[in-house]
Amino acid sequence: MPSSQLSSLCELIENQKTDHFAKFYMYVSLLNTLTVKNKTFVAGLPQYTGFFGTTTDLDIGGPLPIQFTKQLTFYAREFNNTQPHWSKTLQNVVMTYVRKGKISDLAHIIDMMLYHLAAIQGRQSSNHGIYSGISFADKKEDLTQFIEKISAFNHQLLSTADSGFNTALSAFAVVTGFVLVLASIASVVPLIIGLPLLLGGGYALYHYSTKAIGQIDELGNQIKLIQDSVKAIARENSLFEGSDYNQMVFLATAVKPLPYALAAAGEQIVIDESQQKQVTKYRHELDLEFARLRI
Repeated sequence: MPSSQLSSLCELIENQKTDHFAKFYMYVSLLNTLTVKNKTFVAGLPQYTGFFGTTTDLDIGGPLPIQFTKQLTFYAREFNNTQPHWSKTLQNVVMTYVRKGKISDLAHIIDMMLYHLAAIQGRQSSNHGIYSGISFADKKEDLTQFIEKISAFNHQLLSTADSGFNTALSAFAVVTGFVLVLASIASVVPLIIGLPLLLGGGYALYHYSTKAIGQIDELGNQIKLIQDSVKAIARENSLFEGSDYNQMVFLATAVKPLPYALAAAGEQIVIDESQQKQVTKYRHELDLEFARLRI
């Protein structure tokens, strides 16, 4: 389940009287606002450009209520982790474990994108002119595959956060057990409680630490796959091959915030400045790759 802030934003999006095509791009713009951070929500919605340079906005079912803008402004600020610290990382890991944190929220937004993308079938009730004008159906499968790669990484990251939390919890059990064993001089009750905690916590610590190491290795593989995919898009233009200007705009809008979601997720779990520099470097690499596409 997403955080209360995201739940409220999603509810406002879902209440808009429009089609799945528009709602897909509303979630795209929401993700862009939180991860790329270069546009407002409204500015992040793509426009269709006509023959004489006139533009057509997506029909999102009327203006969004004012509370949407207010809530999104405050919510987006929570993703700015300019001063990393282990206490912030611990808090973010715990919130991710209970599926109320920023990392799990990013995964939820991408899942909602996939949901509405899959639901786009046939004639669109509000935006069929744009939908057919950019031949969106021809690129839908390739776009879905790219989004699924990012979604897989985010869910892998959630699993790693779970392992990290379980490791910390097991370490707490070991310490608690050790203290209670020391206290057993005064009473046999702490000894009865402490020994199982010490033994059980020690086993769990080994089990979950091993699992976490495996998850981290898998994360490294997932990151490389996604970085390679992004570079392949910039170099080979496989997704954009044969696209005219309008199709390029709509596809690029959908693609760009996805790899930046990895950077945004990484920013939530960095512990020190050295790790923050690594994430910043990744952001810079993304900027260079997407600059080739003039996005």
